[in-house]
Amino acid sequence: MALVLFVDFDGTVTRGDVGNALFRTFGGEECDRLVAQYRSGVIGARECFRAEAEAMGRFSVERLHGFIDGQAIDDSFPSLVEFCRERGIELTILSDGLDYYIERILQRHGCGRVPFFANHLTLVDRRDDGTAQAAIEFSYADAECKCCACCKRNVMLTRAGDDDVLCLVGEGFSDRCPAGYADIVFAKDSLQTYCQLENISYFPYTTFRDVIARLQILIAGTRLRPKRRAVERRQAAFRQES
Repeated sequence: MALVLFVDFDGTVTRGDVGNALFRTFGGEECDRLVAQYRSGVIGARECFRAEAEAMGRFSVERLHGFIDGQAIDDSFPSLVEFCRERGIELTILSDGLDYYIERILQRHGCGRVPFFANHLTLVDRRDDGTAQAAIEFSYADAECKCCACCKRNVMLTRAGDDDVLCLVGEGFSDRCPAGYADIVFAKDSLQTYCQLENISYFPYTTFRDVIARLQILIAGTRLRPKRRAVERRQAAFRQES
């Protein structure tokens, strides 16, 4: 039995939602309208992403990089990376955002070796004037689900063994689904509200210092074990796929 840790990126590793801010900055009010349609169920996640990429139009790559490099992270995230490395805990980032900014931000903060799963952004039709357009691909989508473009639940289940203890750290809409399949949940913001409504037990946190402190207690004690409800849901998910 091993502890396997999955961490959301936007609003969790980073202080704000980088993806939403990126589209709002480069795509304007049209992206806000698209997100509202997505939140209300009018369009699916992949449809929303494609439309947001189109709304961005042609943009300066230098400006894009400047925007990404200006994003702040929770300064205790490197401590979590080191905590996991020292104890042999597998740490994976799960994001319904874009790999382009995730990779750049992680590299900039010395966390480039942390594996992550996200939607794929490619800069296409790059020109001599330094401009490009955005194209998005969805390598980890669930064909039956439109709620998220990158299915965190599916990635989480395939990255862990049958007897592993799955731990999720999240805060937002895309963390709701995987929360029900995790044995340990750290939640804040809207995920905390969701867990309360769905009767999902969780530990509140503000920074990764809180996560580290609680994990130290769990590892030292006898509470580090799979949760029956989560195990049953994982088993049901595998049966559905077979």
